[in-house]
Amino acid sequence: MKKTGRPSVGEIAFRWRSFLPLLAAVGLMLGLFEKQAEPANSIRLWIGSGLALAGLGLTLRLYGVGHAPPGTSGRHRRQHAASLNTFGIYSIVRHPLYLGNVLVWVGVSVTSGWLLGAAASTLAAVVMFGVIVRHEDAYLGRRFGCAFEEWWRVTPAFVPRFALWRTARRPVHWARAVASEYSTLHSIGLLALLFAAVRRWVGEGEVPGPRWWVLLATNTALYLAIRTWRAARRAGLPTRGQFR
Repeated sequence: MKKTGRPSVGEIAFRWRSFLPLLAAVGLMLGLFEKQAEPANSIRLWIGSGLALAGLGLTLRLYGVGHAPPGTSGRHRRQHAASLNTFGIYSIVRHPLYLGNVLVWVGVSVTSGWLLGAAASTLAAVVMFGVIVRHEDAYLGRRFGCAFEEWWRVTPAFVPRFALWRTARRPVHWARAVASEYSTLHSIGLLALLFAAVRRWVGEGEVPGPRWWVLLATNTALYLAIRTWRAARRAGLPTRGQFR
């Protein structure tokens, strides 16, 4: 098929996939101001459940990025694949990073405690990443031809088929995974804290207590520490506790 000068919907969604969730977060935040007061136990349950789901998604992304060869999976604004990943996590699901994105998006939405907003956000995530998957599959098909077709025929896009597992050819590169995903960890913690603060303000008319501020400071300090370590690592400077 001939490429036109106008980008496709899939290409636009791919380029902006890291920013579109911010719109959902803003919508959820505004929706919380319309919610009624609720017990503290209920708030903790929503936040705990959402963080567990988001944590599962982040773990999946860390594992997928850590296993992928250089020049393939990661945070790119344009389609890029130096090789086709078909081992490890990629042997049981074609798009583990997008599956992780959906779980993170849904988990963060659940921490808001607004059921209708979380459902709408989940639907938006499924639609958006479904469009991106079709776009990426088309690119990989053009790039790798028969090798991709064979993998595509047996490997599901989103729901893992564990019977297909093939051991990865390379160990998990945790340093590269953390360097890629630290901003996701920070965003999960920050949004959960903001949702908790808004819910407390709406429900009880109170500002967050000392524990909230300690958690916010810890989340920020962790983000800055990893960012500094990442910058030093890129510059080739020696770093303590370096891991590969």
